[in-house]
Amino acid sequence: MFGKVKTYGSVILLLVSGMSALGQGPQATASLDAGTILIGDQVNLTLGLSIQAGTQVVWPSLKDTILGKIRVIDRTKVDTAWSADKKNLKLTQKLRLTCFDSGFYTIPPIRFYYRHLPDTTIRFEQSNMQILTVHTVAVDTTQAIKPIKGPIKVPFSILDYLPWIIGILVFLAIVGFLLFYFIKRRKGEPIFVLRPAIRYQPHETALMELEKLRVKKLWQAGKTKEYHTELTDILRKYIEDRFHLMALESTTAEILEDLKENTEIPEKSLNSLRDVLSMADLVKFAKYLPLPEDHERSLEEAIEFIHRTAATPEITRPEENSGPGPLNKNRMEPEPVVEPVTQKLS
Repeated sequence: MFGKVKTYGSVILLLVSGMSALGQGPQATASLDAGTILIGDQVNLTLGLSIQAGTQVVWPSLKDTILGKIRVIDRTKVDTAWSADKKNLKLTQKLRLTCFDSGFYTIPPIRFYYRHLPDTTIRFEQSNMQILTVHTVAVDTTQAIKPIKGPIKVPFSILDYLPWIIGILVFLAIVGFLLFYFIKRRKGEPIFVLRPAIRYQPHETALMELEKLRVKKLWQAGKTKEYHTELTDILRKYIEDRFHLMALESTTAEILEDLKENTEIPEKSLNSLRDVLSMADLVKFAKYLPLPEDHERSLEEAIEFIHRTAATPEITRPEENSGPGPLNKNRMEPEPVVEPVTQKLS
């Protein structure tokens, strides 16, 4: 039986859980923001329904036109608002109306169908009738009729031509790239030349990292452990790259033991390295607090160790290579002298 109400409009079921409805029944309202408008103006029609908890409602769905003259151009969703005691609910919806014919229009009462669950009896409550007056624009008939004004010239704006400007720039960029591409192909040159990455020697990388560490001023900011940890990490990475040892995973004693086998390292450099690594171990594991001069001395000894053990590439001079080879490929070798052989006749 509740489905028959669909003939009135689209059905919106609002099932509110809670106590069954008792006492005062629903109250329907309808109100216009203004009772008088000009032709083409807009006005809001607010529909409202106050219900109690446990009420099932069929919300009315008005057509796009009312009385064939008033048009519904927009409508909001049904808004809900609970009362403070959570026993009553207020449902509201706004419809935006307009009219293009002058006259007096009556908006008939709007019915809201509902029932109290679990009761299946369908009841309705209707709103009050609304009157809308639509006036035309006042025309002074004493004045002469003036001709229709011509088109208004809009001032020039760069924004109007911005799409064309962007399109021309893109077109010129494509043409320029195609010309560049074909010229390079004709000359047999590569389109793009990538700059080779600069490869630094291990000692160059280590010295740059130590300079970055100096600029950070970690120990001056109270970060003593971070300072010595980063300092020893730079040294370990240098030793690993320079002498091909697993210094990052080795202890201080293991690093010094492996370096002793290298006869190229002076004893003074090993002692400097031992002082730097031992100081860092005390700071990291024994919470030792060095003096300010100790921090600076560790950095200087690390720099000195790198300078003393840095690998210097050997340069082969052309005059030292006298044999045949790439450096002597243009050298004129003397032709062998063939002495005549005289055979003695017996």
